[in-house]
Amino acid sequence: MYLRLLDAQFNDPAYDAYLEAQQRAYSATGYETVTKYGSTDPRTTRDPLSYLAVFDETAGDEGGRLVGGIRIHRKIAGQLPSEIHLASQDFNDALADEVAAGESVAEICGTWAENDWRGRNLSSLLSFASVVAAQRLGATVICGSGPTKRIKGYERGGLRFRHDRPLHDRPFPGITAYYFINRAEAIRHREERFTNAAVLLDRALDEAPLIPTDVARAVAEELGLGHSTSSASVGNAR
Repeated sequence: MYLRLLDAQFNDPAYDAYLEAQQRAYSATGYETVTKYGSTDPRTTRDPLSYLAVFDETAGDEGGRLVGGIRIHRKIAGQLPSEIHLASQDFNDALADEVAAGESVAEICGTWAENDWRGRNLSSLLSFASVVAAQRLGATVICGSGPTKRIKGYERGGLRFRHDRPLHDRPFPGITAYYFINRAEAIRHREERFTNAAVLLDRALDEAPLIPTDVARAVAEELGLGHSTSSASVGNAR
């Protein structure tokens, strides 16, 4: 399994394929798809948008099979997805304070995985890798949101949610969401394992916008996610 850091280019076949795969994955879980925030919503697509795409190189397809990913939204002139779908004055005010203080904010969102890659801690690996990637893109503050059952996996990737701020997650009616607004450097240095993993990721990304298999495996092991770099059997995917 390897990861590529890519700029989202609309009407690009590669990004179209990524969004289609994400929508299939979201539909399989019974959730309304939120790909619009990375494709057709003008409030969120006017700012720079990147994504980490995960490929299974053992699948036999040329170049590997796309099996998961996460988006990185930079906040410059538009809005971030969580500003819109949470509709939380608390979140928006906290975000505005960071911007007013001169921080550069990015949201990581839209985490997804194919069925045979679920239950392998991929969301935790993607969360941390996207923090390092966002920081390299200029972000100093990382934010986002997620439903209750996803938070544990994200926090294994270094994020810290505001558990005292439950919110309605409007795209997923009836589901409670929580948000996080973390300094990137704080995430990197929260524990020694995060610091060590960030060094590995930075070294790889210094060479190319690519996290090769050996590095992804080493990062997963450093974070205590050793089995996240290989797919599960379909029967055990959840």
